[in-house]
Amino acid sequence: MGEELGSLKLLLAVQLAERLGSGVVSPILFLFMRGRGLTVSELGLIGTAGMLGWLIFEPLMGVVADRIRKKYLLVFSALASSFIYAAYPLAGDFWHFSLLAFAMSSVMSAYAVAVKALAAELIPPAGRGRTYGRYVSAISIGGIIGPFLGGYLTEAYARSVPFYMSAGVGVVGMAAALLMRYDERKTRERPAEKAAGGGGGSLWTRPFIAILAIRMLYMFNLVFRQGILPVFLHESPRFGASETQIGLYLGLMQLTSAVSQALLGDVSDRVGSRRIMASSLFLSGISYMGMLGISGAAPLLILGALQGVIFAAADLSMMIHLMNIMPKDRTGMVMGLYSESENVGGMAAAPSLGFTYDAMGPASSVASVSAILILSGFLSALLIRDGKEA
Repeated sequence: MGEELGSLKLLLAVQLAERLGSGVVSPILFLFMRGRGLTVSELGLIGTAGMLGWLIFEPLMGVVADRIRKKYLLVFSALASSFIYAAYPLAGDFWHFSLLAFAMSSVMSAYAVAVKALAAELIPPAGRGRTYGRYVSAISIGGIIGPFLGGYLTEAYARSVPFYMSAGVGVVGMAAALLMRYDERKTRERPAEKAAGGGGGSLWTRPFIAILAIRMLYMFNLVFRQGILPVFLHESPRFGASETQIGLYLGLMQLTSAVSQALLGDVSDRVGSRRIMASSLFLSGISYMGMLGISGAAPLLILGALQGVIFAAADLSMMIHLMNIMPKDRTGMVMGLYSESENVGGMAAAPSLGFTYDAMGPASSVASVSAILILSGFLSALLIRDGKEA
């Protein structure tokens, strides 16, 4: 038990490093590429190239993660992603950025599957919502600091500096992964754990298929938020936000997300993940509609603070529901398939949102994301059930 607790703390350090590294480049990545003369449609295609890496490699990593120590996947991804971050300032055209996006997502496939599976294995079932809520709340610290720091470094120095910082942070994450002592191979053959965890049986139950469909639709929100939204805020006459203001908006969103996640975990234990999931998806869609009716920095920051809570509720409730229905001896495969649903949604979202932005206007892309989130809220209310019923 002590070994598992120590490894959970080190896993937290690994995720903190990754969140900080990715957070530093989040407000300026698409602006950096836009500054090299790319259109928003081309940015959407680069997003598609990135999603292709996830699409190809995450299912494979799900299989690999159930066969080797997952910490080795973390070490590989941390080291390789550091090299890729350092290569971004050297890129100059659409094909360079497309290749880097594909390489980064391919490498991070190993990270995403391993870290989700390890979290599911190391977090105890009793009071899972509360523990997981506090866990992701702590991880969010990296996402709070990163965007603001990235925006500031860009304006104070150059747009290349955040990439080099992200590369250095990745090395810290690699060191934390190397120190993990937990070896999941020792627990795979324990009869008591298999009996308690419900190992075996088909993965393709109704609850599992339902959560895959909901997560697939939710990717329109994630793709829009990470890629097109900063461009929208920067170019829209309503906002005209600078890199620092965009970083502050994203950082504030992460702050309210972090503060609320611990409480949301407790609420999930009491009322179940289904109600939280449906309501947060509805509210996510409404929040984007609200973005079309406001202008200026202050209203944007207030909306960002509210969105942080809403988005945190959606992400947390989906993951808790998944952990509650998954077989414990197939965590890698489950997380690989869950991630693959994200990839399919992202592959559809990236080009369609980019095309909508260029062809129909920025407001249409915001409205499209809003409509899809409201639809996913209806579907979650109809299809998701708390518990493990098939």
